[in-house]
Amino acid sequence: MYRVSVNLVKLSATPATIIYPYPFLAFLVFSLSGTLSLISLIKAIIISFLFYAGINLWNHVNDVKEDVLAGKKNILTENENVRMGAAALSAFLYVISFILSAYWIIDKKGIIAFTGAAIATWIYSDRMVLGKMIRRWKDYYVTEVLAYIISAPSITLLLWTLFAPISPKAFALSVIMTLFLLPGAFLKDIKDISSDRLAGLKTLGVVFSPQTLLKVSLLLLSFYYLSILVFSITGVFPSFCAFSLLSFLGLIYTIKYFLNNKWAISPKSVKPIKIMVYSNLISLLILIVAGITQTLPLPRFHLN
Repeated sequence: MYRVSVNLVKLSATPATIIYPYPFLAFLVFSLSGTLSLISLIKAIIISFLFYAGINLWNHVNDVKEDVLAGKKNILTENENVRMGAAALSAFLYVISFILSAYWIIDKKGIIAFTGAAIATWIYSDRMVLGKMIRRWKDYYVTEVLAYIISAPSITLLLWTLFAPISPKAFALSVIMTLFLLPGAFLKDIKDISSDRLAGLKTLGVVFSPQTLLKVSLLLLSFYYLSILVFSITGVFPSFCAFSLLSFLGLIYTIKYFLNNKWAISPKSVKPIKIMVYSNLISLLILIVAGITQTLPLPRFHLN
């Protein structure tokens, strides 16, 4: 039982994201909402962990076919009973996340945001319920992207309503987070091309070349940094947020590397991609610090 529990927790945190198990998004909303409420931060982390654990487990439960074709082994591919238990646990996490969100939010629009995120992420993975009647969104590249476009801003707005009513700043943050998270949809499919093709799917990795997916990802991340600049200049975000553009240097390095290598993807590509990933995470940390420093009262000095 202990082994099963540990493995389910690990699967629930795979793939790791800035929502769970690393709650960057919760801290970002905490810093930019202007409230700096620690209680609301704890609530945001709880919702992030429970909701996203349910999302990941549901995805893994429904991905067993592709995992077997790819030769991947985990507790879900090896044990049917555990797989059914994980499906039930996933549904429970969706429900408990909804109940807590409905109880904790201070803006009822958060319910709409939760509903959008829940429906998009459920249909994205589902083969067991609605997936018996309609093709799940993950199996077709258009709906695959659509799921991200719906869920990323919805989750961001949901967490915002735990701190404050939805505002122009909340919508701006949802745009930024969509541009930050969407490249992951393109990059993740590069490693899944073989199993997706064997399963007869039309995912991004099957329809487009790895080079095209990489180019689109880098373009979206460029727009991510551009949006930060625009929102900082226009006053939607604190002006200090512009300092996060320093991390754009990491993205420039990665783009330059692939331009020099004619967009060839090889084991040597790991280093520039890691630099890009860490630079992007640093940009989030700078945004968090900028939001906090802008909200905290500045000390006043008096000359006698």
